[in-house]
Amino acid sequence: MRRLLMSLVPALAMMFAAGFAKADGGTFRSAMRTGCIEMGTLHTTCGHRLDETVLQGLVHIKWTGDDVQPMLAESWKTPDGGKTYIFNLRHGVKWHDGTPFTAKDVVFSLNLYANPKVGSPWSQKLGAVAGYKAFQDGSASSLAGVKTLDDMTVQVELDSAKPLWVQLQLIAISIFPEHILGKVAPQDIKGNAFWVNRVGTGPFIWKKYESDQYVEVDRNPDYFLGAPKLDRIIYQIYKDVPPIIAALETKEVDAMSYEGGGVPISELARLQKLDYLTVLPKFSAGLPTYLQFNLADKRFADVRVRQAMLYAIDRKAIIDTVKQGAGELSNTLFPQDWARAKDLEPYDYNPDKAKQLLAEAGWDGGQPVDFIYYYSDQMNVDTVTAIQSYLAAVGVNIQPRLLDPAAINQVYADGTFQMGFFANGMGLDPSLGSPLVVCGAKPLGFGYCNQKLDELFNKGLESADREVRAEAYQEASRILNKELPKAWLWNEVRPLAFNNRIVGLAQHFKEQPLVIFNHAVYNEVEKWEVAK
Repeated sequence: MRRLLMSLVPALAMMFAAGFAKADGGTFRSAMRTGCIEMGTLHTTCGHRLDETVLQGLVHIKWTGDDVQPMLAESWKTPDGGKTYIFNLRHGVKWHDGTPFTAKDVVFSLNLYANPKVGSPWSQKLGAVAGYKAFQDGSASSLAGVKTLDDMTVQVELDSAKPLWVQLQLIAISIFPEHILGKVAPQDIKGNAFWVNRVGTGPFIWKKYESDQYVEVDRNPDYFLGAPKLDRIIYQIYKDVPPIIAALETKEVDAMSYEGGGVPISELARLQKLDYLTVLPKFSAGLPTYLQFNLADKRFADVRVRQAMLYAIDRKAIIDTVKQGAGELSNTLFPQDWARAKDLEPYDYNPDKAKQLLAEAGWDGGQPVDFIYYYSDQMNVDTVTAIQSYLAAVGVNIQPRLLDPAAINQVYADGTFQMGFFANGMGLDPSLGSPLVVCGAKPLGFGYCNQKLDELFNKGLESADREVRAEAYQEASRILNKELPKAWLWNEVRPLAFNNRIVGLAQHFKEQPLVIFNHAVYNEVEKWEVAK
């Protein structure tokens, strides 16, 4: 009997410890906008936040924005200055269903992103991989530059040396379980049942999803960077921003969502008075905001129409009044000052010039324009109303329509999109704007193509020297300023707020230089805990 009891001691100790960990860990509740979950990582921006906790990448950008954190890749090397990368994968990692993680998962995932039948807007992140263009045009069935060297080693060959490729492009790519999604036809990936019952390798394991209500993920005791201190995270889903603000005030959520609008400027003063919140009032978003056009619609094909739209809008007045100073006027894609030329056309408010350009282009003011937007807080609603009024004054009749991400993607897919008010998070680097403007970028390019611009984007990644890179991007900024594939409005500021009861949450965001969109961020979430 004594021997039996002694043999049970280790197991009982583990159960005892696990029970106390669960009791002490607590729950972190994070707000998320509707439309982020069911389409999946490959087709949404906001869905990437689940790639910080459930799914993971080979590398993640660190919360400080100045380095990358090895994740599923333990290390990597480039023997030829950035043309070939060899990734040594982390040993002993298992998917949450117990299946070992291997190089097959990596090769499968990179090909899934790049597969034209999947139609991911993030496929362009792999545009530099050898064989990408052949895969896209159908002359190849996979990426020629991606292959396994053994079960735990992957080689990626690029079309030319790009020494910053890992730090700027690979950080956007998540790794998926080949043994599950490999059974799904590429055209059926979008909206597949996997996205509401995800199997990953991250610090939290998918537990439950209630449609448009919440996602629950529970701690992974076997996480390779250490078992999380938190018991679980609840992603609470909201249709728009006002109820998120109310939930922050009543302590129903701990973190503001940063996709689809942060804390409205009009609400800042009140939230800053609440001693249980940390409010970051002028958090840079690195977020160019613009009017988006479907260039396949002949009404917008003439650049004079797009130029007229900018001349028609008093952007400075909107920033000063409606936005209460929250925003920086911009006339090109790049939010980085070093990437913008100094001699850009400023598009100062000039409604007479707008009318002249529209007349020259043969604009038909009798045709209404379906105008889609996503940001539902009052400041952005007022911004859209102001834009509508300015455009109406020169004979452009936009009809604003608020849609969630799922509905917007459907409009993109069925080809009915006309025009709208959007933004793209790319504060880390100007290269991250490529999915908006390079040739063949789907769905966000909307038919725009300038081969010279593509060459400049490529040149910008071929050097790690900022002066060399600046020359390429500044020339690109001139093209984008002149041709206006999007009508650039301003760079956004996105205030955020966090409950102080989660130790590590606000502290990490304070050290983050800007909101990092479209990428999984390594923010040491496994170390966060509920304040004692």
